[in-house]
Amino acid sequence: MEETGRPVEKPRILVADDQEDIVQALKMLLKAHGFEIRSASSPAAALEILHGDRFDLFLMDLNYSPGQTSVREGIELLTQAQRLEPLLPVVVMTGCGSIELAVEAMRLGAANFIQKPWDNRYLLEVVREQIARGRTRRQVERDLAVEKLEFDDAEAVQRAFLPPSLPQVEDCEMAVEWRPRRRIGGDYYDIFLLDERRIGFCVADVSGKGLPAALLMSNLQAGLRSFATASTPPAEVVSRVNRLLCTNHLTNKFVTLFYGILDLDRFELAFANAGHPALIIHRADGRRLELAETGGIVGFFPDWTYRQEVVPLETGDTLWLFTDGILEARDSSSAEFGSTRLPALLDEIKWLSLAEAKDRVWSAVLDHCGGKLEDDATLLAFRILGTTRSGLPKD
Repeated sequence: MEETGRPVEKPRILVADDQEDIVQALKMLLKAHGFEIRSASSPAAALEILHGDRFDLFLMDLNYSPGQTSVREGIELLTQAQRLEPLLPVVVMTGCGSIELAVEAMRLGAANFIQKPWDNRYLLEVVREQIARGRTRRQVERDLAVEKLEFDDAEAVQRAFLPPSLPQVEDCEMAVEWRPRRRIGGDYYDIFLLDERRIGFCVADVSGKGLPAALLMSNLQAGLRSFATASTPPAEVVSRVNRLLCTNHLTNKFVTLFYGILDLDRFELAFANAGHPALIIHRADGRRLELAETGGIVGFFPDWTYRQEVVPLETGDTLWLFTDGILEARDSSSAEFGSTRLPALLDEIKWLSLAEAKDRVWSAVLDHCGGKLEDDATLLAFRILGTTRSGLPKD
């Protein structure tokens, strides 16, 4: 008999019993019904075979002491077999059975219990059932192992899309926190040098979670990195990304995207905001400026145009860019973090170093939601430290 062009393997059973007549009777019965049999006459021999071979079922006696009713050796064999092969179904047989013994054997991992002398029809029914269950469990374990490897690979690939480290640029500090809600997610950020004094950066949030969001995010990353050049304005970069994602559109998936160019010579930020939460500029004197949308989400309408804006910067300015996972983190009463707590927190931490300020924001978010984020979360921050070309601080 064949299945998908390959022979179906006979189910393999290891029989362990110290009585030769019992072993022969079981071999005759089981071989006649299509099973392949190996046998062992002692616990030591059975364990040696299990060490070097694989079976679909272990059919074992509990009593290996002639003339006695002790099942100590059998219980120990059962325990050792379970340690060797946890997914191998074990059916125990004994002629000195009792309800208490059956319960003990099942507690230690036996799949079923058959008392001698056995009924052939019942024994065959138990054997077939346990072999089928054992093969299903093993297949599930194999599928889970493959799925884990696939997710491990997907996680590694996604992390490879992110910058391995932050660029080191004179006159500008940077800090970032990126945490997917699951192992892979739909938040994306990037920071890269367009030249010695201009920094390109983005934060994006793909709708949804998990693998579908991560796949769309990888598409976004490839497009943005190819479009973002020193001579390409942010609005044009976002427009090109939008057309790319519309070409490779996934139903019910869209992206919010903030892309900006930080010019440390001109002391200005040029940006385009495609439906993303506003970037917050926290001035050194405590004033706050929110950079709202300059166009809609990307990935739905290829003909949408995006407006570009330019904002002057000052020495000591801190730029904060978030995804919804931070702003919409909820406490037990469903109150969001960002709407009421973020402005006051930014005022409170303005004197801290950027790394310390970033950690304080992140800690406050986790405290607010009890450590249980409902979405992927990303926080990106810059602090302007430089002076103008004249050597004087920016007025």
